[in-house]
Amino acid sequence: MSDFFLQNILPILEKYSCSGELTNEMGTRLIGHCPHIAPQAYLHVLYAPLSEEELQEFRERIGRPVNHELDNFYRFVNGIMIYSGAIRVLGYVPLKRKSNTQIYNYPSNIIIPNVSARIKGLSDGAIIIGFYQADGSYASIEENGCVVRFDAKGDGSLIQKWPSFENWLSSEVIRLDSEQKMKVH
Repeated sequence: MSDFFLQNILPILEKYSCSGELTNEMGTRLIGHCPHIAPQAYLHVLYAPLSEEELQEFRERIGRPVNHELDNFYRFVNGIMIYSGAIRVLGYVPLKRKSNTQIYNYPSNIIIPNVSARIKGLSDGAIIIGFYQADGSYASIEENGCVVRFDAKGDGSLIQKWPSFENWLSSEVIRLDSEQKMKVH
């Protein structure tokens, strides 16, 4: 995933670094300063990767097999918020936190919709991996590796399906980037 992320995702997100970029004390990378939204707002937020110990703790707490693409993603980045939170790829908040839970220190916690507040109707092996701000829908990675976006507020109906985590993430970044360009022009 790291090669995939470096070659296919990061270059698109980094195009916005011209308006400002910083890395905080937790290692979270903030790209595309958006002071018109809020003084400390950024277009993209990439959380620092998980350590091997944190990855192991995540695997134990999630309570189901973790897809290799998702596991590799967390070795490179522990969740992201892209295009002002249009999509959040959930990350893991370790039990032993290094800092407070300020928005730029830790991602939206993948444990909540998968363990402590598990969404009804999911297959046993599915893992909720993402949240869509526009309509409140979620994305889950299924046991077979495909990713589905579904309506969590209504009847749980399928909105869209992708063959893999990498395919889902890259196609959504490309889609949102295109929409962002249309807003600017």
